[in-house]
Amino acid sequence: MAGCPVCSSTSTQIRWRGLRDRLFRTTAERFDVARCEACGAHFLAPIPPLDQLARYYPDDYWVGPSDRQPQRAAQGGLLERYRMFVLRDHVRFARRVLEAQRHRGLQPRVLDVGCGDGSFLEALGEHDMTGMDLSAPAVQAVQARGIRALRGTLTDCPLAGERFSLITAYHFLEHVHPIEPILAAMRSLLAADGDIIVQVPNCDSWQAMLLGRFWAGYDVPRHLIDYSARTLCSTLERCGFTVVATNHHCLRDNPTTLANSIVPRLYPPARMSRPGGNRGFAGALANLTYLGVTLASVPFCIAESLFGRGASVMVHARPR
Repeated sequence: MAGCPVCSSTSTQIRWRGLRDRLFRTTAERFDVARCEACGAHFLAPIPPLDQLARYYPDDYWVGPSDRQPQRAAQGGLLERYRMFVLRDHVRFARRVLEAQRHRGLQPRVLDVGCGDGSFLEALGEHDMTGMDLSAPAVQAVQARGIRALRGTLTDCPLAGERFSLITAYHFLEHVHPIEPILAAMRSLLAADGDIIVQVPNCDSWQAMLLGRFWAGYDVPRHLIDYSARTLCSTLERCGFTVVATNHHCLRDNPTTLANSIVPRLYPPARMSRPGGNRGFAGALANLTYLGVTLASVPFCIAESLFGRGASVMVHARPR
C-alpha cells in the first residue's frame, strides 16, 4: 500500500476491509479503509482512479426536492424551511468573515465550490455569488434559485481571471485527491486579502470513535480521504494558508451524520435518488422517522462539539 495521501508517512495500515456503500448503494463493490498512524487520517486503499469516481454518485447527488422542480414540490417546501434553519451555523460563520472583509474595505464576492443545489448561497443572501459543481442537475438547481452557477472544477476552471473575496467549500475536500492543486487553485482565485472557509467530516469525532466502520462520515466510496481537525489544519498550513478560526458545531451536518450511521436506509437524499424511494405514505413516514432520529441526536452532537470533537470541522483560513 502506498503512503498516506495527507502526510506521506509510510506508517499506514488497513483498518477495515470490505466496506460497502451504505447510503446511496450505487455499487456492489467492497472497499478497504486505511489509517495513517502518523497523522490519523483515514483513506480508501487504494484510492480509485479519477475516471471511476463518477459512477459512485447518483445524478441528483445533493440536489433535494427544493430545486423548484414541480414534480418534487409536495415535500420540497417543508424540507426547504428545515434546511434553511439548520444552515444557520454555516451562514453565521461566513457572515462574520464577510463583515470583517467589509471593515477592511473589501467588496464581498463569494464562490461556493461543490455548491450542491445552492441552498447555502441562497441562505447567505449576498449580492455577488457564484456556485460551482460538477453535477449538471446541481448547476440547474442553483440557477433555478436565481444564482449564477457554473459546471466545472477548480483545476480546470471556467473562472480564470476572476477574483473572489471568499471561497467556501463545504464537504468537498474529502471527495478530492490530491488536495494540493485544489488549494492552489483556490489561492489563485482569491482577491488580495481574501479568505477561504472549508468544512470536512472529522474522523477524530466522538461519533467516529464510537461507531467505527459504521460511521456515516466515512461515506465509502465517495470520501477518498477523511481528515481530523488537526490534519486538515496542518494540510492548510502546509499549502500556504494560515488558520484563523475553527468551529465544530454544525446543526446541519453533525446530527444527520449520526442519524445516517444509525438508519442509513432512511437518508432522504439517498431515497430520493432511487425510483419510488420517497412516494406516498411510506415516504412521508420514512421522512418523519428520519427527522425523529436526527432530532434525538442533537444533544449528543452538541456535547461532542463543545469538547472539540464534533462530527465535522469548519475552518476559516487566509493565504500567508
